[in-house]
Amino acid sequence: MVKLIAIVGATGLQGGSVLKTFHASGEYKIRAITRNPNSNTVKDISKEFPDVVWVQADLNDLSSLSKAFSGADVVFGVTNNMDAELIQMVQAGDYEAEYRQGKNIVDAAIAAKADSLILSGIYSLKQLSGGKYSEAIHMEAKHKAEQYLLSKASQIKGFRVHLGCYLENFASNARISDDDKVVEFPFFVSPTTKLPLVDVANDTGPVVKYALDHPDECLGVPLEVSGGYYEAQEVARSYTEATGKPARHVQLPHDTTGLFFMTQMFKSFDEFGYFGLRTEFLERNKKIDHKFATPLEFWKNKKWEGPSK
Repeated sequence: MVKLIAIVGATGLQGGSVLKTFHASGEYKIRAITRNPNSNTVKDISKEFPDVVWVQADLNDLSSLSKAFSGADVVFGVTNNMDAELIQMVQAGDYEAEYRQGKNIVDAAIAAKADSLILSGIYSLKQLSGGKYSEAIHMEAKHKAEQYLLSKASQIKGFRVHLGCYLENFASNARISDDDKVVEFPFFVSPTTKLPLVDVANDTGPVVKYALDHPDECLGVPLEVSGGYYEAQEVARSYTEATGKPARHVQLPHDTTGLFFMTQMFKSFDEFGYFGLRTEFLERNKKIDHKFATPLEFWKNKKWEGPSK
């Protein structure tokens, strides 16, 4: 029997990866959830996946989510802490905004009587740092939402994925030096800080699929999405190897992020490590029928010409 999966954020990197993976499996019908089903992005995706059904919903509107999830066997949920509207709410002092969105996803999935919910969350930086970094509110919101999901274990099967450091962000933030025209990859950590890098658009879906196929192993535990740890400066080195173009890592001061919660996050990466430098997940990920991208493979596959300026 073909099951139905409802995917929140299907136009984004995480949701888009889940859409591709589950579509390729042939085991699921796909309902894609978005705020604007008439956007150009949706139209472009629909050309490649014409059998995907698009439904409008808003994470701030529990009723719309409940309707969008109706009849779904599985829900994939994600909140976007870099969404402009959400940032405005946080900057206005509404520090619970992202948690409410995550909670709405959980409550709507339960109301729709879905069997399983895979929620994209993250660890608590406050806990990892022993209270030193307590203002990374986006991380605490995601963590709180996934803890809420786990508290509903009698009503829904709750899975949680933790994404590593997006390789895609290095591409979007790259620039060309005015002095020597070298491609620069600015980032708010030391060049030798080790990061669990991930090709989000290709690596997320296989982990989500593996979780659903192996519930005894994966139910309730954090499922880190990354192929391994690399020094931050490896991104630039790999870009040069892939393209032949000179590149370098540029360390930016922590306090220049422009967002206080991001500043705390990057400070913690240098001091405590992303994921707390846990490595257990690397053995589990070897069992997944998927080749996680290295930084070099990411650049080769992307075939990116580099920043325009």
